[in-house]
Amino acid sequence: MGAVYRARDLLTGEQVAAKVLLDPSPVHLARFEREAALLSRLSHPGIVRHVAYEAPADGTPYLIMEWLDGEDLAHLLSRRKLSVDETVELAVRVASALETAHTRGIIHRDLKPGNIFLVGGRINQPKILDFGIAQPTGNDRLTGAGSLIGTPGYMAPEQARSGDDIGTPADVFALGCVLFECLTGTRPFQADHVMALLARIIFEEAPRVFMRCPEVPEWLDDLVARMLMKDPARRPADGAALVAELAAQEVVEAPVSFAPVSAITGSERRFLGVVVLGRQTAAPADVTMPDSGAAMPARDLQDIAAMFEARLELLADGTAVFFVSHPTVPTDIAARVARCALALAVYAPGRPMAMTIGWGEIGLGLPVGDAIERAGSLLRRGGKPTGRGPQILCDEGTAALLEARFTVAKTSEGMMALRGERAQDEIWRPLLGKSTPFVGRDHELRLLEQTFASCVEEPMARVVLVTGPAGMGKSRLLQEHIGRLREGVTRGEPPAEVWIGRGDPLRAGSTGGLLAAALRGAAGIRGSEALAVQQTRVQALVARHVATQEQGRVAEFLGELIGVPFDDEESLPLRAARQDPDLLGEQMLRALRDLLRATCAATPLVLILEDVHWADRASVTMVEAVLRELADQPLLVLASARPEVDEIFPQLWAERGRQAMRLGQLSPKAGTRLATQALGEGAEAGLVERVVAQSEGHPFFLEELIRAAAGGQVDALPVSVVAMVQVRLEALDPKVRLVLRAASVMGQVFWRGAVEHLVGSEGAAHVHACLAALVDQEICVRHRQSQFSGEEELAFRQGLLREGAYALLTEEDRALGHRLAAEWLEGAGEADPLVLAAHLERGGFPAQAAMYILRGAELASARQAYLDAERCYERAAEVLEPLPIGAQRGRGLTRFRLGRHRDAVAALRAARETAAAEQEIGAELELLLDEAMVLDWMGEYREAEALVSAAQKRSSRVVSPLLRARLLLGVGRSLHRASHQEDAAAVLRLAVEQAEALGDQGYETHLIAQLLLGFILPMLGRVDEAAQALDEVIARCEARSDLLHLGAALSNRGLVRGYREDREGMVSDFERTVALGRELGQPALELVGRYNLAETLFLMGDLEGADPEVRAVRAMAARSGDLHPPASVVLLWARLRLLQGDEEGALAIAAQVRAAESEAGQALSPSEEVFCAMIELSAGHGTSAAWDALEARSTYCSVGQERVEVLEARGLSAMRRRHRGEAIKHLERALAAAATTPTVMGNRLRRWLSDIVGATTVTSSGRSHRATSTSAAYNR
Repeated sequence: MGAVYRARDLLTGEQVAAKVLLDPSPVHLARFEREAALLSRLSHPGIVRHVAYEAPADGTPYLIMEWLDGEDLAHLLSRRKLSVDETVELAVRVASALETAHTRGIIHRDLKPGNIFLVGGRINQPKILDFGIAQPTGNDRLTGAGSLIGTPGYMAPEQARSGDDIGTPADVFALGCVLFECLTGTRPFQADHVMALLARIIFEEAPRVFMRCPEVPEWLDDLVARMLMKDPARRPADGAALVAELAAQEVVEAPVSFAPVSAITGSERRFLGVVVLGRQTAAPADVTMPDSGAAMPARDLQDIAAMFEARLELLADGTAVFFVSHPTVPTDIAARVARCALALAVYAPGRPMAMTIGWGEIGLGLPVGDAIERAGSLLRRGGKPTGRGPQILCDEGTAALLEARFTVAKTSEGMMALRGERAQDEIWRPLLGKSTPFVGRDHELRLLEQTFASCVEEPMARVVLVTGPAGMGKSRLLQEHIGRLREGVTRGEPPAEVWIGRGDPLRAGSTGGLLAAALRGAAGIRGSEALAVQQTRVQALVARHVATQEQGRVAEFLGELIGVPFDDEESLPLRAARQDPDLLGEQMLRALRDLLRATCAATPLVLILEDVHWADRASVTMVEAVLRELADQPLLVLASARPEVDEIFPQLWAERGRQAMRLGQLSPKAGTRLATQALGEGAEAGLVERVVAQSEGHPFFLEELIRAAAGGQVDALPVSVVAMVQVRLEALDPKVRLVLRAASVMGQVFWRGAVEHLVGSEGAAHVHACLAALVDQEICVRHRQSQFSGEEELAFRQGLLREGAYALLTEEDRALGHRLAAEWLEGAGEADPLVLAAHLERGGFPAQAAMYILRGAELASARQAYLDAERCYERAAEVLEPLPIGAQRGRGLTRFRLGRHRDAVAALRAARETAAAEQEIGAELELLLDEAMVLDWMGEYREAEALVSAAQKRSSRVVSPLLRARLLLGVGRSLHRASHQEDAAAVLRLAVEQAEALGDQGYETHLIAQLLLGFILPMLGRVDEAAQALDEVIARCEARSDLLHLGAALSNRGLVRGYREDREGMVSDFERTVALGRELGQPALELVGRYNLAETLFLMGDLEGADPEVRAVRAMAARSGDLHPPASVVLLWARLRLLQGDEEGALAIAAQVRAAESEAGQALSPSEEVFCAMIELSAGHGTSAAWDALEARSTYCSVGQERVEVLEARGLSAMRRRHRGEAIKHLERALAAAATTPTVMGNRLRRWLSDIVGATTVTSSGRSHRATSTSAAYNR
């Protein structure tokens, strides 16, 4: 209506605000004049001051007001909520301003945050603006019925409803909305469009402030609740009444918090129907609405509402809304709504109309919920007058409910529209009267029996994955198979052990959760017995079949896997593993494998894993490893999952020969057999036929229809699972439904104590009886054993039943329920942090949830489930910014173990910067050394050395002996990389001594320092010392069952044995390294062992032996899934091709390596760069200057062997160009360099020289490997 400009008062010189009328129509001019007149009557510090008003006869009217600097409340609320004190301060001052206006007979009618200006941005200086639609009390209205005046998000119900009188309580309601938003950060009523918002204001009770702001004082929560009452008479009458109430309250600095709600309420969601007839509007909910035109006459609309027992509301924008909430059956609601819409179409042909069925909340007034939201959306998309008869739009879900009784077709715009009614079918309501037989899966059962038989007879490990949508009978199929296995024992067939683990949505992602459930069940552990009892049962499980000498180790690490810890005081391997997450994960997998192998040796084993789509990656990976390692054992893994498992775990166990079994619909014959047996032979054939046809082959639907037939109810047709469950649950007593809703919060499995906690002290007295009723009606089942000692454990009979009960929860109850669930589970001793985190997240406590998620990340890392750990860190980082220093460090090390080295450096660097800022010197030093370790792994030796140097400078303030030992290790590594091998060895000796003095605490540092010494000493000519150091490392690893570090030690010793020309020992060590990598599920370790064997054979000159090993390394790298295999692997292939005489092939491979690294945005390591250049110079006849430069660069490579190979390549290049003297010179230089470098190339070089100058000039001190002559290969 107007625009505001900054101006200057020529009389006073002060800045003023000039509001200019833009639309000079009579209505707007009258409003403008009224605003000026009303404002001139008001004088209050909380109301913008009137200065002047002018209406020139030949010009544009303008209103002059005081100029204000600051911001409006809406801008402040877009950034943050207000504190309780700030809100009360604001309320007092705005109420005082309203008191002045109301005393003078003025109603603002558009109070909202955008019209409350904070002078200087200060809460204690608010001013009310914009009296453009204000109205004197008792005056004639400038708008008629059907007009929408005000801002929908802050309108009182009497403003939102057509034809109601508006008085001072409307301003009280609007201020209540403002205060609610200040305290909670959200408006009390929200919707995507105006029509739905108006309906919510009229029908829905406002939520209480304390549900979203627990710290609000009780008196303030009560005051805001009364300000938001639907009935104006129940609100404070006006500004004066508000001022009086606020003055009566004593606001202290720390107001007493409102007692938190301790139980979920009796409110619940239910299905209802909505018909919307009227105009479409898409104005935002915070924009002041103009006059929208005359409302429709109401008498005929009220007659139609009465005809269909609907509730009618006429909104201020002219829209008519009809609500149908009875009967409770969704299809009957849909039918009644459809008939109401068809009657309206006759009354108002061609008018836009929409109808929907959906969820709404009951218990807080008439439910509206998403049904009216979707109706409004339909009108916006396609609700235009057609002039061609009725256009009654509906959504897909509503159309599905109507199809049995009404004609529904698509419009030209692709939307669904109701056309008319057709013959009505008679449908039975579901009520389960008796158990049902298992039919229609004979083929699947035979297949499972045959698979088990072949698994036992051959024997061999097999895996079958049964998939199908929820309710298709996957669990029932597996149960029937178990029953037949047990029946077979009675017929004299060999017995089989059956272990069962079930996935749970709240435990999805919890490391090892699925396997732990199966193992705990096999051990007979309920979950809450005394620890000693649980330990005894683990030991008993292991003692059944595991060899006596291995039982202690297997039991201890099995306990770690399933959450039953043993004392490590007398167990060195257990104590060591707990200090090393990688080692712990490897030992748990080893224990699992040994247990299963021993069990399978005694009896066939069937491992049932249900709901794998809710499994954790660690369990899936362990099963993969077990299937691989026990391929020759009678082990059958039977798993079930929903179809989305293929997205969650692509190619699940495909490499292990997975047999897929997808459950489809039941045949009509099977459905008829089931219905006849359940209903009895005397059931009418027509009834059975109708039930089977309506089920469409879906087993769960069919069972629900049988329940309806058995109960004799005929007024419900289930067409969706949620609607079906709703119908069934509606028949329960309200107290039973309350208990059921509480149980659904816990998940598929729940406990009586938890339900009592959720329903509160008043409802707890009824829980036992209600649970008994749920069991009797076969909605829930009791478990014989319970996870928590002394707690009765139950479960929903079907996951869909749980989902249906959960859908009944209101949003407020759902959040509260999850908070209470987390509270109870923590007190009960829930060991899985991700379960607690899931409840806290859904309960609206993301920060607390994040702390449990971080604990989950630590546990995942301990089990080597690094992908799970990284996902946990990522989830926590979305809430906690930044992560705690320890978590940042854990995330960096996790990324390092995943091979994401640059990401690891970024995380560790961020953690280090945080530690420095917080002056956490010890943490900063740890992180400096961690970052240096990763950079060293990446080949960034100078940067790594700089970080170690920085750590040295800060070390004077560190008193931790372990940190000092780690620092020595870092310094020794840096000296090694800088080719100061003597100094490096001396420092590493000190690190070994200091770490050894620390005992178990220094074990890992001691071990790594010894490993580095085993690598460095050969460079100093001290090969025997290196061998001795590595023998000691291997002995210590074997004593502690430290297989992870054992693999690295064996790899290093294999190199040393090569230097000592112990070919048999070398090959043995490398092959053991490969086997350990495979056993541990560590492809990186497997790749290192295979690579070292291939390269050593190549360097020895055994090209025939090296060729298949190099091919195996390339194949292994390709299977890793990386887009580009490691450059070192590809370059080994190129080096072999070069030595075999294929220079062009080698050059092409080197070019591919450079292209791949460039595409990936990564630089080659110094060693890789040297080899690429060497191949390029060899194939391209490089100049002497280029070779000299390459020699210089090769000197700085980490091992030193690269320079020997470069000199050899230069000599061979000269030989190819027939420069015999130059070739001999460079080969002799290579041989001299080899004498000072740990390498196996000596004999190979001697053979080259022998081929050139004759056998008499060179004496070979080593045995000759004559598999393939390197010189012959080169000159082919």
